[in-house]
Amino acid sequence: MTKLSPWVSFLLSGALLGVPGVASADELAPRAAESLQITTLTEGLVFPTAIDFLPNGELVIAEKQGRVLVRKPSGETVTAGQLDVDDKTEKGLLNVIHHPAFSTNRTLIFFYSSAKASEQDKHKISLIRLGEDDHLELASEKVLLQGLRGPDEHEMGGGLAIDRSGNLLVGVGDTGCRAHRLPEPPYTPTNFFGTCLTNGNGKVLRVGLDGSIPADNPLFSETSVTACGEKCGDDVFTAPKAPPRKDIWVWGVRNPWRLWTDPKTGNVWLGDVGDIGNEEIDVIPPAGGKHYGWPFREGGQGHPPSECRKVSPDAGDCVDPAYYCRHDDAPGTADAGCKSINGGLILDDCRWPAEFRGKYFFGDNANGKIWTLEPTPARDSVVPGSRKDVGQVNGFLVDFDLGPDGALYAAVMRIPPEESKIVRLAPKVFGSCDAPVPPAAPVVNSPPPEVHPANAGMSLRKKFFGLVALIALATAATLVITQSRES
Repeated sequence: MTKLSPWVSFLLSGALLGVPGVASADELAPRAAESLQITTLTEGLVFPTAIDFLPNGELVIAEKQGRVLVRKPSGETVTAGQLDVDDKTEKGLLNVIHHPAFSTNRTLIFFYSSAKASEQDKHKISLIRLGEDDHLELASEKVLLQGLRGPDEHEMGGGLAIDRSGNLLVGVGDTGCRAHRLPEPPYTPTNFFGTCLTNGNGKVLRVGLDGSIPADNPLFSETSVTACGEKCGDDVFTAPKAPPRKDIWVWGVRNPWRLWTDPKTGNVWLGDVGDIGNEEIDVIPPAGGKHYGWPFREGGQGHPPSECRKVSPDAGDCVDPAYYCRHDDAPGTADAGCKSINGGLILDDCRWPAEFRGKYFFGDNANGKIWTLEPTPARDSVVPGSRKDVGQVNGFLVDFDLGPDGALYAAVMRIPPEESKIVRLAPKVFGSCDAPVPPAAPVVNSPPPEVHPANAGMSLRKKFFGLVALIALATAATLVITQSRES
């Protein structure tokens, strides 16, 4: 039997994920069930945290305790390698995406908590090559970012995405120090890391894939900013100013677990996990450089928006989220039913039913819910009142990715002895596009994959997706999108 880590014991305590309310089976909402289907692609996984489709149709699966798996198009799954992780509380192997030039350099990008690193330098953002035999070449590791704190508390973050300029975005949590209070009436924050500018916690960072700092980062030319204290609770507005951490792109976030870059606009959609009252989706313009409210505001509540102007440099008022939903026991008129948000992506495949095309799919880690929102025409916010129920999975929803077949895939974590799994959400019948566009990459089409038993030598884990046949599509185009988080 799998040994439960301290993190799993924490889950079971209900302190992080609200176990009540998780569905006993995967199910679609009645309206969604008319045209969509949800199926299990593979089980036998243990604590999956992230999935990422590669350009060649293989699926990379990250597991919290450090195992990396590769599912081949044939359905065979191999263990690619094992990272040496600290998996206590919310730490571990938290994300994986592929390098934009993966087809030539076979490089993967990882966000993980290092077992050998100190609390002051816990999280590693690393490039590691995946060999032609689908095994990680661990000796090739290149660490891009360091100095990211990771004490044995919560809010580690884990977001990874490539922006429209080809730079890497990294969502880093504020390390915990939770207030455990509703945002109103306003209170003195218990954690200032999100609002100070000399450490990387409570931020989204932006670096080149060679580790360089882009010259258009918002703090690149700054010399004196609001400095962080040694402890998260230190009041940063009474301390001397100091030079900034120049890889900071946006600040004022709490637990940026999933990032996704919209290829049509360059806007970055961030799912920011809340504290006790509200869960947020922020839509961030490509330039970054703004304060997104935490710890002064949660959702649309808390201190007045002008509070963020206390930070030097003054980036303007706090930017409220494009969308927020409240916990069931929190007051207010916002959508209810949220517990721990899991950011998603806009599904643009023209073969999906019209009511789902162009919608932002997202979910909830703790209760397994899947919803859609309607983006505004400029795709820079969300149409008020547009949330629709899609369905619910049996477990903790941790990541989304689009498959080469046009289906939406989700990683679902469950507590042993229950096996974690991957589910596939897709139209019952894919439609055809009125105005097909020639694809930028070879088009892969596959029938709905069958559920494959876990490989005997694979020590319970991952994944799936058998793209069995390559056929040329004469009239249909497949939009290949490989990252969620991203999700």
